[in-house]
Formats: sequence, C-alpha cells, structure tokens
Amino acid sequence: MIRYLVKQALLSLVKLFVFVTIMFFLIQIMMPGDFVDQFSLTMNQRERDALREELGLNLPIWQRYLRWMGQILRLDFGESFSILGSGGPPVSAILKTVIPPTLLVFCTGTALAFLIGLWLGKVTAWSQQRVVSGIVTLGSLALFTSFPPWMAWLVTQIFSRQEQFTLVGGSARGLANLPFPGLDRELWRDSPISPDVIAFRMFLTLLIATVLFVAIKALAQRYLRLRIPGLVVILLIAASAVGSWYVMGTEKMSLDIVNSAWIALVTYTIISFGETMLIMRSSMTDVMQEEYVNTAKAKGLPSHIVRERHAARNALLPVLSRLVISLPYLTTGIVIVESALNWPGIGTALWNSLYWQNMPVVMAILLIVGVLSLFARLVLDVLAAYLDPRIRHGEEKPIAI
Repeated sequence: MIRYLVKQALLSLVKLFVFVTIMFFLIQIMMPGDFVDQFSLTMNQRERDALREELGLNLPIWQRYLRWMGQILRLDFGESFSILGSGGPPVSAILKTVIPPTLLVFCTGTALAFLIGLWLGKVTAWSQQRVVSGIVTLGSLALFTSFPPWMAWLVTQIFSRQEQFTLVGGSARGLANLPFPGLDRELWRDSPISPDVIAFRMFLTLLIATVLFVAIKALAQRYLRLRIPGLVVILLIAASAVGSWYVMGTEKMSLDIVNSAWIALVTYTIISFGETMLIMRSSMTDVMQEEYVNTAKAKGLPSHIVRERHAARNALLPVLSRLVISLPYLTTGIVIVESALNWPGIGTALWNSLYWQNMPVVMAILLIVGVLSLFARLVLDVLAAYLDPRIRHGEEKPIAI
C-alpha cells in the first residue's frame, strides 16, 4: 500500500505539471490583450512599451513560461502586476492574505455539506417513506442547481438584516488588502493582529479538533466497542474550537469573524450538499440489494447497525470518489459566492486578477487549486484502503479517478 501511495504521489506531480502547463498557455492565448492594455487610455505608446518590458510581457510566450516555471520550482511566485510597474505586492503576500478566509469557509462548508448530504442520502434511501424521501430529494436537487449569487441574496434576505450582499468589480491595487465585510471597526482599530491571521488560527483550531475527535471516535469504536454518535463529535469539535479561542485570548475577534463569515458559509453549504445527498442515496439503494445486507438482516441485527456497518460503509466509497472529482468544481462555487458577498478569499482575488489580467496571481491561485485536488486524491486512496479491506490486502487497486 505504501508503494502504491508513493507511486500515486509521483504521478500526481506529473499531473500537476501538465495541468499548470496547459492552464498557462490557455490563459495566455485565449485572453485578449495583456495587463498593460487595461491602461492604454491613460498612457502613451512609449509608456506602455516601457511598462510591458518591465513586466516581461514583451518576451515570447515560451520564455515567459520557462521564467514562471523556474520561479515555481524555487517556490517563488514573483510579484503581482501594478500600473506603476513591477512594484506590486508579492504574490506570496497576497496568498497569505486571501487563503485563510477561503480555508475557513471552503473547508468548513465542504465538511458540513458532506456530512449533511451523507446523512440525508443514507436516511432517505433506508427509509420506506417515499413521500418524505421524494420531498428531500427534490429539495436537495433544487438547492444544488440554484444560482449561487441568487442563493447568496436569498440567504442574506432571510437570515440577516445587514446589507452584506454586494457585487464588486475589483481593484488593481487592493488585492493584498481585501476587507472583511461587516467587521467591528472599533474592535480591530488598535489590534496588532490582522483578520486574515485570526481566520487562519480559527481554521487550524477546527482542523486540529476535527482530527483529534475523529481519531478518538475511531479508536473508541475499534478497541472499546463504544460508538460515539456523529452529532456528539461535531458538538465536541465546535466546543473545543471555540474554547481554544478563549484560551488564546482572541475570542472577541474570532466571534466577529464568525459574524462576518457565516452568510458565505451557509450559502456555500446549501449549494454544495445536494450532490453528496443524491450520490449517497443512489449508492445506498444499490448496496441495499446486496446479499451481505440481506444476510445481516436475516441474522436479526438491529436496523441501525445493518445500515451503518454493512450498507453505509460500502456505499461511502463512490461518494468519496465523487467528492474528490468535484473539488475543482466546488472551488468554482466558492469563487462565485465570495465574489457575490465580497468575501476576501481566493475567489475574490481570482476574479479581480482575471478582471485586471494580473497573470502572476491567477496562475498562483490555479496552482493552489491543482495541489489541493491532487492532495485530496491521495487522501481518498488512504480512506479507500481503510474502508475496503480488499485494498489493504492487495486484492484490488484503490478507486481510479
């Protein structure tokens, strides 16, 4: 199994190289003009030529590609474009600012959407009440296919009286200082810590608490035969994360960011859980016809044990596979939601960078999306081996995507 994971990791690097190469040439070829053309009305031809030379836009495309790939190999994303020349903020500084807000909303929302969809799909497939199952399925499908900006507006109108719904066009200079909407200015006026740093700490506390309590749940079930309900685990994760904010003394700022982020989080969760629910329901329906499920029922095992240990466990593999495949498309959803709600994450930064043709920032964000997708594939291989004993014993390969 370790040999296979190493092989997959090396193959993932090759896929990442191909992905980045294709995206670079597609963006450079398909997008009309370049960054300097955005300011052609305010500069004369001599000034435009000088700026194009300073930014390296006068070089052939293959030289720009080799130059950019060399920077990536050195873990140097370069500097973003600026109307004043190459003196824009470093791309790494922009990424440090916009990644934490996206992690807080995207990772948390994806986890919540996955859990909600998993539970709904499992329950509706197992339940014999077709009316309730049909209503839940129709509602999930409607939410999944809804237009994200419309859903963002609807959530804002229903749950909040604050005017947080805005459509923004972007700023050429403001990528490194995108504001969090709705923050308490008095609270942050003299704070030595910026909101993006607090957002990153909040994400880390959630991640650590999740790993800890999921591990405790698995160990308790394996060695103590003690089944901890999933809802209890979620509440423990939330309580531990909030408690850590009080321990670090950042509870007021963290809660202020929660107040700023919850509309984006709710919107993204609502438009994301439907796909997981539909796939889980279909997978559970197929698994329920298998002989081992009928055998478990014939032995007189309780219904919830048959559902959880025999049916849902095996139905989970296709859902995980689809989740990994969908990650790049889920990032598309977060781009639209962030842009609609003016949330200062990579979605807003990508939108603004495309608007201004700030290619160093665009390529860096696409590289992060590619790395995230490939890493999720490796995680899927590990989870598939854990859920399917045949993979651990080498009887068949992990799921191919």
